[in-house]
Amino acid sequence: MFKQTRFINYGRWQRILIAAVCIALASQVNFQTYAPGFILALSPLIMPIFLYFNADLNPIQLMLAIAFASPIFRGILLFISHDGSQDQILTFIMTDIAFYLCYGALYYLLYWRRGQWNNSSFFFTIVVCDYVSNLLEASLLTHFAHYSYQLFQLLFIVALVRSLCSCLLAFLYHHFTLMMREDSHEQRYYHFVWIAASVKSEVYFMKKNISEIENVMKNAYLLNQNLQDESVDPKNRDMALSIARDVHEIKKDYQNVIRGLGDYFDDGEETAMKFTDILRVVTSYIRVTIKDRQQNIVINVQNDVELVVPNHYYVVSVISNLIFNSIDALQNKTNGLVRVTAEDAGDNIIVNISDNGSGMDAKTMAMIFQPGFTTKFNEDTGDVYRGIGLSHVKIIVQEQFDGTIEVASKLGQGTNFKVTFNKQRLLQEATA
Repeated sequence: MFKQTRFINYGRWQRILIAAVCIALASQVNFQTYAPGFILALSPLIMPIFLYFNADLNPIQLMLAIAFASPIFRGILLFISHDGSQDQILTFIMTDIAFYLCYGALYYLLYWRRGQWNNSSFFFTIVVCDYVSNLLEASLLTHFAHYSYQLFQLLFIVALVRSLCSCLLAFLYHHFTLMMREDSHEQRYYHFVWIAASVKSEVYFMKKNISEIENVMKNAYLLNQNLQDESVDPKNRDMALSIARDVHEIKKDYQNVIRGLGDYFDDGEETAMKFTDILRVVTSYIRVTIKDRQQNIVINVQNDVELVVPNHYYVVSVISNLIFNSIDALQNKTNGLVRVTAEDAGDNIIVNISDNGSGMDAKTMAMIFQPGFTTKFNEDTGDVYRGIGLSHVKIIVQEQFDGTIEVASKLGQGTNFKVTFNKQRLLQEATA
């Protein structure tokens, strides 16, 4: 049996009190059989559920509370309704107490004390506890006489049916909560993959920018050296040297950021991801974004690729950026459609991402892969929207996957991005 989840999320004694009250009420649903005072109640159907979902509680303590609450509650009702003499009512109370104490002691000895719990042993323990406790109660009421085969048969059938019902309810509820938890974990995992892909892409280009930072530092230092030979103001020479020093500090901070992010998102034990799961991660996250934006956009995915991709973070970045470009092109569309297709073309994997959005003119198409070019900015503040951009997408496709990216678009009709990945490179680990 899996680690139990608490059925009622309260403290220890609060849960014991709730169990005692609920079972006392359930014991009022009963019918009398075999002997006066001997009842078959609903309470033994509920007790295993409390025991199953409160495995941290000592069953002796729990049954002591139930043995006090349920029989006393029954005795008060019998006394008020004048259903029997005082001696009979007292006898019924004592036999009820014996039932619950016997049930708790058997459960403690046969199951709880062992510490090795599973669903099968739980079920068989409940059957034994129910059967033996009922047999004890019936024996006390008949003074250990008048036994019959029908009695043993009746008690066993009742114990079996009640145990089946209670365990079935407990196991089904537990299985349902596990399914919900797994779904929640899956969504969190998808979110982590999405964030990790974004960070790894940024780190990738930060590493590439290190060389440019070094060039700035080198040029500033050379400028300082050249000014040594000229009749210039010493302040200018010092300024060039100061720039070289400042850039050097920026470079060190840059490297610390790269190292920190790289260590956090790279545990050295990353597992590869199926191409199907990559598409699922991307489209699941983007569908949530579409819902938050309240856009009327449908994402249609058709995948014929069955590969396991070690370098999946960069693939997530490439595909997600292209789909988001399509989403942005559909802002004012009432029936937006984004179609994603992936096909195995021998040595290559071809991914097409098309939309029926606003499209692009020839001038825009000629510039979209240029570094720094963007059509996305906030009209109110003038801030440019962040993202790795199409220029960086192209670099990742070329450098990491030895691939190509092409675009075809018609103004007012839509756009299609065609990404070709080299299959061999797609199956390789990430390169620096």
